[in-house]
Amino acid sequence: MSSPYQPGIPTGTVNLNVDYQNIQSNFQQLNTIFGVDHVPFDNVAPPPNGYHQSIHLNPVSTTATNPPNNQPVLPPATTAGFGQLFSSQINQGPNTDQVLYFLSGGGRLTQLTGTAAPLAAQNGYTFLPGGLLLQWGISNSTVGGTITFSTANIAFPNNCFTVFAQPRSSSAPGGSATIAIRSKTNTSFNYDYVTSSGSYNGFFWAAIGN
Repeated sequence: MSSPYQPGIPTGTVNLNVDYQNIQSNFQQLNTIFGVDHVPFDNVAPPPNGYHQSIHLNPVSTTATNPPNNQPVLPPATTAGFGQLFSSQINQGPNTDQVLYFLSGGGRLTQLTGTAAPLAAQNGYTFLPGGLLLQWGISNSTVGGTITFSTANIAFPNNCFTVFAQPRSSSAPGGSATIAIRSKTNTSFNYDYVTSSGSYNGFFWAAIGN
């Protein structure tokens, strides 16, 4: 590892044939620092030097600086005419983690990622830009009951805005089936199931919340 960067080099008071080692050290330190998240200056093979390899974002705010959840998030100051991409740590449930935001030059804030890793499964969920959570599932019930989000998938940290349900059938249905959502919370929803045919064998559901 190279020595720390030394400001004020060359000094102008020391001959270059003496100061050149400090100058070399500073240039090496610049290469080392630039190499964080980038292809370093001294790279001779593709990809070209200077290209990004990754981007590490220091959180603008955290659950410690804005307790207890950093929700709503504390963003950086708006810069008129310029957009800002930044990260902050939030407790969105079920995890406390860093998420990505975009702040427009007009001060409009959009959350781009969430703290729950998407689950691509028959019963699953995914984060939607803007701080929304979409989850879905299949139930084999043909009588009224309750779907508990944390059992099927995950509970909404704050609100469940709406629930959709659609009867499913193993064959061409000869009768009818109706599902009515009676109530909903951020943890579950209650439903009534009425059918006149044995070919109906459950229902598909989806819910949106935050």
